[in-house]
Amino acid sequence: MRAGPRRSARVALRRGRPVLRRLLDWADEFPPGRVPLLLLVLALATGTAVAVRQVRSAPPHFTVWTFVHLAGEEFQQRLAADPAYADVEVRNLGTAMFDRLALAVMTRTELPNLVEIEQSVIGRYLRGPVEHIPFVDLTERLEREGWFERCVPARFARYTVGGRTFGLPHDLHPMVLVYRPDVLAELGYRPENLETWEDWCAAARQFYRPGALGTRTWRRGMPLSTIEGYTYLALLWQRGGDMFDAAGEVTLDSPLAVDTLERYLAMLGGDPPAAGPALSSMIEDFAALSRGQFLGLLAADWMLAVMQRDGRALLEGRVQIMPLPAWERGGRRTTTVGGTALCIPKDAGPPDRAWEIAKLLYFDHRSLVERFRTQSIVPLLRASWTDPVFDEPAPFFQNQRIGRVLTHLADEVPPVHGSPYMAEGYKLLDAVFADVTAGRIMPRAALAGVANELRARMARDRAAVARSRAGSVP
Repeated sequence: MRAGPRRSARVALRRGRPVLRRLLDWADEFPPGRVPLLLLVLALATGTAVAVRQVRSAPPHFTVWTFVHLAGEEFQQRLAADPAYADVEVRNLGTAMFDRLALAVMTRTELPNLVEIEQSVIGRYLRGPVEHIPFVDLTERLEREGWFERCVPARFARYTVGGRTFGLPHDLHPMVLVYRPDVLAELGYRPENLETWEDWCAAARQFYRPGALGTRTWRRGMPLSTIEGYTYLALLWQRGGDMFDAAGEVTLDSPLAVDTLERYLAMLGGDPPAAGPALSSMIEDFAALSRGQFLGLLAADWMLAVMQRDGRALLEGRVQIMPLPAWERGGRRTTTVGGTALCIPKDAGPPDRAWEIAKLLYFDHRSLVERFRTQSIVPLLRASWTDPVFDEPAPFFQNQRIGRVLTHLADEVPPVHGSPYMAEGYKLLDAVFADVTAGRIMPRAALAGVANELRARMARDRAAVARSRAGSVP
């Protein structure tokens, strides 16, 4: 539409005015008025600035989540050494990571490309039909590239459900006995004399002295938990038992599981006892060992690093390690506790690059060597065990080559079978364990109660899945 005579005249009058004045006059002709126009311009400018800032500070294309600060530092150092991983960000979220991951999986938003998950937590994501599990199935990749043969295969059991593996294991965590060699010698024993738990208990009962906790008069063979079931489970795994079998069925009330718990209680309550209650903290157990009130204590590989860091003033140069006594002569001389795996969320994008980075973070030789040197963690990759780091003497342990002791035990680490109900099983067992050790519930009844509750929950969930598949309403 052409401008009318009056508008043309006004435009002509503006010619020659300063530019700012002309712009303000033009703003007056904006239909809503000058102020709305200025607000619109300001909003556009602000939005543009925010957009530019977001582009400049956009998150990396690839994220790795962990809950352990040592792992975060290790991953960052390894990735920083190669420009190809400049777009990878490692985020240490602490224990808050687990809730954040649950929300991300539920909403399918802000998912990491790789995530480290502790073994007791991963079960919650492995429930239901395999096709609904939110992590990439790694089974074919592991088989095709030979990782089951190159690693200790038993370690994959924790992250396997229905014959499919969803996590790449980080560690083996073989367990040993840390002991006072001078005290053992005073009793007339050498480590090679303690081949079985029966042998150990005989030495521990000879070592025993009565006395109330909190005093310096008592002596016990070693500390065992009386309020949580993790040490009992470790000894059950050593015997070849488990909370679940490879098919995912509950086995916690098996005759082997009941017998192991009865033997556990016999260690604590024999006459005299071969073990005593674990103290209120790990450092207190270290202190009791340093005072000669414990003869030894159970320790996974990572705990040896904790001992060297937190117990240096108490124990340096005073302890050594030995394989666990076996339950029968010639039997397994170790067990395990704990564990972590890397998983690839399905909805985080194509998995190929995530898989390659996962292998770099967990199987890179330099990283594995440094991990053992700083954290005492034994890798499950067999080829790494030939590195000289595992033959280095450890001054803390009287120059013992603890790496070689641990790698000799590595292939004996027992499988611990994964289950969607693992975390619930741990909680149910812990809920009754103090009553069992106090004698208020008999071992058989306690384990049967836990096992039956797990079976009931599994049956309800299976029924719900069946109804869903049939298209019926619950």
